[in-house]
Amino acid sequence: MGNKIAQWHDAVERRLAGSGDVGLLALRLVTGGHLMFMTQDNVFSWMRMLEFRDFLAQFGFPFPLFCAVLSVVGQFGGGLALVLGLCTRFAGAIVAFNFIVAIVMVDSKQPYPGAFAALALVAAGVCLMFTGAGRYSLDRAWRKAA
Repeated sequence: MGNKIAQWHDAVERRLAGSGDVGLLALRLVTGGHLMFMTQDNVFSWMRMLEFRDFLAQFGFPFPLFCAVLSVVGQFGGGLALVLGLCTRFAGAIVAFNFIVAIVMVDSKQPYPGAFAALALVAAGVCLMFTGAGRYSLDRAWRKAA
């Protein structure tokens, strides 16, 4: 039985070798798409931005309107950059930093499961910061053109 599992594992390993760029593309599209979807209401509605400001004020953020705008720009702009694979390492760092702040200021006051979404976004941002966008990206197209 163990030999069959090892054979299956080796076959899968050979089949997927060199496919990391597809995984990075999936991570970028899902993470970036999620960030854009979750912040688009703040981008297109000043009332929603003010609601976000009030939310941040509840948690003791200094200059809550400034922090709200900065967070939304980082999330929406970072999400768009991730989807396009443009300035991916920088966008990953922005996303990771934004959600580290969210964990410290908001989610740390809740039990663990409440912080998982922000923690997953930190992990995705850190991963993309260290790996870059991969083959299917504007980053790669720019490197080739240069």
